[in-house]
Amino acid sequence: MNKKLAIALLFILFKLSLYAQWHSINPGAGGQVQDIVTDPNTPNTVYLVSDMEGVYKSTNNGDQWHMTGKLVSNRVFALAVTPGNAQKLYVGTLFGLHTSVDGGKSYQFVPLTLKRTIGCVSVSPHNPNVVVAGFGWRDDYEFLWIIDGKQTGKGQVVISRDGGKTWKIIDFNTSDESKDRNVWTVNFDPTNEKIIYLSTGGGIYKSIDEGITWSLVPAPENTKRHTGIAISPDGKVVYATYATDDEYGGNIYASTAKNIQWQKVMTGKGLALKQLNYWYPETDPRFNGATHKVLIGLNSQRDGLFEGTFEWNGEVLQNYSWETIWQGTAGYDNGWDWADPNARVAHYTPSKWPRAVWSTTNQTIFEGAYLEDHTWEWHNKYSKPKDGAKVNWHGQEFKTYSSRGTESTYTYDIAADENYILQGQGDNGLMESWDGGFSWNNMQHRTDSFNYSDVQAVAIAKSNGIPTVIAQATTGYGGAARDGQILVKKLIHHSPEDNWMFLGGGPGKVLGLPAGVFREIAVAPSNPNKVYMFSSNNGMYMISNLGEAIDKKEKGEPYTIPKISSGIIEGVKTCKKISVHPTNEDIIFFTGTSGDMGVYKGVNTNGQWTWSKIYKGHSWEAEVISWLYNGKVYLAYAGASEEKQNDKCHFVVAISEDEGATWRTVFTKDNAKKIRGHANDAWYPYIAKDYIFQSKGGIAADGNTIICNFYNHKYQNGFGIFKGTMQPDKKINWVDWTGDLHFSGVTSGMFAKTEGKWYYYISTPGAGAWRREADWLNK
Repeated sequence: MNKKLAIALLFILFKLSLYAQWHSINPGAGGQVQDIVTDPNTPNTVYLVSDMEGVYKSTNNGDQWHMTGKLVSNRVFALAVTPGNAQKLYVGTLFGLHTSVDGGKSYQFVPLTLKRTIGCVSVSPHNPNVVVAGFGWRDDYEFLWIIDGKQTGKGQVVISRDGGKTWKIIDFNTSDESKDRNVWTVNFDPTNEKIIYLSTGGGIYKSIDEGITWSLVPAPENTKRHTGIAISPDGKVVYATYATDDEYGGNIYASTAKNIQWQKVMTGKGLALKQLNYWYPETDPRFNGATHKVLIGLNSQRDGLFEGTFEWNGEVLQNYSWETIWQGTAGYDNGWDWADPNARVAHYTPSKWPRAVWSTTNQTIFEGAYLEDHTWEWHNKYSKPKDGAKVNWHGQEFKTYSSRGTESTYTYDIAADENYILQGQGDNGLMESWDGGFSWNNMQHRTDSFNYSDVQAVAIAKSNGIPTVIAQATTGYGGAARDGQILVKKLIHHSPEDNWMFLGGGPGKVLGLPAGVFREIAVAPSNPNKVYMFSSNNGMYMISNLGEAIDKKEKGEPYTIPKISSGIIEGVKTCKKISVHPTNEDIIFFTGTSGDMGVYKGVNTNGQWTWSKIYKGHSWEAEVISWLYNGKVYLAYAGASEEKQNDKCHFVVAISEDEGATWRTVFTKDNAKKIRGHANDAWYPYIAKDYIFQSKGGIAADGNTIICNFYNHKYQNGFGIFKGTMQPDKKINWVDWTGDLHFSGVTSGMFAKTEGKWYYYISTPGAGAWRREADWLNK
């Protein structure tokens, strides 16, 4: 790529955020999209509910998005806008219910709901003071352990009758025998303010007294689990989905509301639907009469998005038909996430809007506009295509994309060299940019038979003097990595012309590397041809000369990458961070994060490695770094402390000035709380007793400056990022460096020079990648 063009693109990217401290370098997406909510009062205002970042808002029909205010938990399940008042919102999260009176600029927490998951919330269309929220967790059953671990028990909702000023918890099912208390949706009858339906895992419950008492609606025969309900606009018909087994077999049913007599509606005229994991049916508000339109999506499956047309004559269903309105990847721009739709949420626009459907391919957002010829045209609403750099995959060209303002979920690691930036992501694999983070694509790493979807470690080394990317890549999603493979790419052009090459590892244990996940890769600063890697449950490996390894592999000549771990570190099962001595390529430091934990030092003398434990700290995410400052080698450790006053698993920062012989703690949670003061009043006080000051990574140092952070993944909320400046008297002056970063959790951090400037780059456990200028290095 022309570097002048890259600089121009970067200027355009950051022009609008000239005064921002942190800059998003993301392609755009929304974690797992839990919901898309259109404002019934204001056409073109849309909210995106994410499972990791919180709530986004768009005021121009999804062309641009921005993050809304702070929440107690960033795992969000539901949002409702009050009819008649666009400023009043209700938001359900993993740890409770929030309200907003300013359109999401700020949120207030409802203390009664603390540690009670809110899976749905709805405002009465008849009386905006009546609000019902259900205790539920959508399909995230694996998160039950965070709350109370119980799927069974009393089914409950929380109701306000004064517009959110006061709330009351009401049992809709008092039986402890309930198999599934999860509340999927709250549905108000459009024509009768007294009637409310609850869709729950244990069935449909109906209230005829505005939520005071509830009764169970009989389920269709031979069904096991209920997964959604929709009410026709005239209130006369209910549509529901029920599963017939515990996995993916399900059917769609219809009945009059007055007299429940379920009939399966899967065939009709034309398209016959097969049993799938149907959930969350919805009716189009525009069809208020004998004809109804019903939208139906799928959980975990990519078979399409379906719309049904139902014609009723009184209580008799005269005929119905189904059609697939969205399927596959052809015929529309689906952005960088090249995947079939997984329409886990799908909604019609309100009747005040033009007729359209909002849906998703799981983590991405699309609008389906209804055309005059009765077809649907699908618009990418999460990323913008860029002219210029294109990626060739199996003879087909794919564009690169920039974000519309949303972020790109869980990034494990990040690497940069000149205009090239690489994110290693938990669901999207190797996300690459060739213009300094302006636009991205992830097609190049895919093969005919292998989709490298989980990338936990990336680094840039050198091979025969050429900058070379080295990455571990596996199959599996959401961190469920299956095997470890090492890929390399020589950055000859710093453009898509450079291609990935499989080096070793994997099921075939190529070059002697095991199939275990390589969670960490590090390059020797004094010899960037040398690479160290730790394979989970297998140990430490060293590539003494990356160029030689690549040459041998390309020529098909024998070559083995040796295992160097032995003795005391054989009990280490996993490693989060390897740091190579800044001036001696034969000395490394690393953190053992399961099995035998702590900080270890390895010294290579004439081919023989000796190992010693130099710090007894612990934690799955503990890190150690080393750097040179004023002729002295420093170590910094971030993790649970080895000191006797260690408090639970709260992290500390400890430093050593003698390569691990002695340590002193220089930063703790108490320091952070004192520095941040009341900056987190919007959310922190509600969970202060339970908040564990940890981190998932990100410690970095250069010169006299150390960067660290505190983050708690249980709440998916960061306490802050902090910068320490070392003084001549060995004191360290710490300041709050969080700035305008909304999501301050970090998985990895590094200093890198891009286009002539030094930046601190971070990857995050939910908000992709960001960077901030390291101004002290640019002076």
